[in-house]
Amino acid sequence: MPYIKYRGVWSSGAIKEQVSYANPHAPCYEGHDKLWADARRFAETTYSDTTARDRAVEKYFVDHGYPGLQHTGGVGFIDDSALLTSISEKITAQAYQQLRSEIEKANADYRATAAETLARNNDPLRRASPEHEKLGWRTRVKVFSYTELEHHVPYLLSERSVAYLRTREYDGSGSGLSVQLVDIYHSSEGDVQQALLEGVDWAEILTDLLAMLGYGAAQIANVLGTTVPFCSIGKEFPVAVFGAIVRNSAIPVLPDQFPLVQPDQMSQLALRHVRDGLSAFLPSSAFAAFWNALERQADEEAHSKGLERMVECKNCGAKRSAGPDTKRGFAAMYTEAGLDPSLFDNHRSTRGKIQHGAKLPTAGYLTEVFQNLSQVQRTAIIATAKRAGILPGTISYLSMCWPVMVFTCRAEDAANISIRNSSFSVSATTNILPQSICGDAGRHIFFGMPNQPKVDLLSLPPIDYHAK
Repeated sequence: MPYIKYRGVWSSGAIKEQVSYANPHAPCYEGHDKLWADARRFAETTYSDTTARDRAVEKYFVDHGYPGLQHTGGVGFIDDSALLTSISEKITAQAYQQLRSEIEKANADYRATAAETLARNNDPLRRASPEHEKLGWRTRVKVFSYTELEHHVPYLLSERSVAYLRTREYDGSGSGLSVQLVDIYHSSEGDVQQALLEGVDWAEILTDLLAMLGYGAAQIANVLGTTVPFCSIGKEFPVAVFGAIVRNSAIPVLPDQFPLVQPDQMSQLALRHVRDGLSAFLPSSAFAAFWNALERQADEEAHSKGLERMVECKNCGAKRSAGPDTKRGFAAMYTEAGLDPSLFDNHRSTRGKIQHGAKLPTAGYLTEVFQNLSQVQRTAIIATAKRAGILPGTISYLSMCWPVMVFTCRAEDAANISIRNSSFSVSATTNILPQSICGDAGRHIFFGMPNQPKVDLLSLPPIDYHAK
C-alpha cells in the first residue's frame, strides 16, 4: 500500500489514514469551494440531463483548477497505485511520517489559536450601538444552529429589531452544531412582559433566517429574558423571564385500570394524538394534535356508516358526493362533550391556519389559539376515552401559556445587583371532564411563582458607569 501526498483537496474515498489540514483557510483550500460552486452553476444552466451535468462539473473543475492545487493538502495511503490521480504522488514512509507530523502540529496550533480567539471574542457584557440601544429593550436568547454569526456586529431584522452575537460554543460532538448567545434589541409599545413576548417573536424570525441561510437545523434553545439594554448604579430596572409554574399533582394508576384487551389501531392512533396534545409545548401544536384525534375518528365513522357530503351544482341544481361527511362525526362528538356543534366551523378554520401555515405563530396568535384550545381538548379526550374504553383517573388538568415572571432589579455597585419579585402572569385554563367518564382521584392544581425563583445572571444587562 503506497504512501501518498496530494495537493489541494482529495475528494475520493479511497485514501486511508488520511490526515489533512483542519484550518478551512489553509492555502490548500483556496478557491476550491468557489470553483465547485461555479462548476455546478455552469452545469445547471447548460444541461438538463443529470448525467451530463455531472460530467460537465468534473470537466469544468479539471479545466479551470484552483490556487489550492499549488499546496500540499494532506497525506495517507492507498491500496493500489492505480488509484493515484493527477494531484497525488507516491512518497516514502519517512516522508509520510514527516508530512503527517507537520500537518498534525499545524492542526494543533490552529485549534489552540481558534479556541483563544473564540474565548477572546466571547463577551456577554458587550453593548450595542447607541442607536440600537434606543430601541428600548434587549431580549437575550440561546440558539442552536449550523449557521455562525460574527461577534458583536449588528444583524438587522427590521427597522424595529436588530441582533448581535455575544458568545458561541460548540456541542463537543463534532457535529458542527453550535449554541450562540444572541442579544436582540427591539422596540415595544407595552411593558416588559409584552416586550418579552415580542422579543420571542423576533428570536423566532432570527432562527428562521439562520435555518435557511445555513441550510440546516436551527432552534431556540433557551429564552433567558428581556430587560433594558443597560442599567446604571442605584436605579431600578425590570427583567422579565419565563418561569412561573403550573403544577398538576400526579394521579396514581393501578394495574386493573389498564384496558383488558389491546386497543384497536384507530384507538391507538387517537391515544397517540391525545398524548401529543397533552404534552405539547405550544398551543398550536396541542390544538393540531387534538384535532387530529377527532378527525381520524370522524373520518372512520363517516366511512363505516357510508355518510357522504353532498354538494349542489350552482347551475343545474344537481347534487353529487364530495367525499365522506366528517362534519356529522364532529357534531356527534361535540354534543357528547356538551359543546355546541356550531363551534366546528371556527375550530376547523383555526386548524386550517395551523396545518397549512397560514399565520405566523407569534405570541399574540398563539394566545388566540390557546383561548379555543380547551374546547377541542375536552372533546378529543372524551371521544378517545369512549373509543378506547379507558377512563381518565381524574377530571381536571391545568394547561398554561406564557408563564412570565417579572423582577425588579437594581445595581447596588459594580459587583452586586439586588433582585426582588415583582409580579407574574400565566395564561392558564383548567380543563374539566365529566365525572361520569372519569375515576375518583382528586388533583391539586397550582400556578404562580416558584418558592425560590431564580434569575439567570446572563439575563441581566451590563452596567453603564457613566449614566446619570
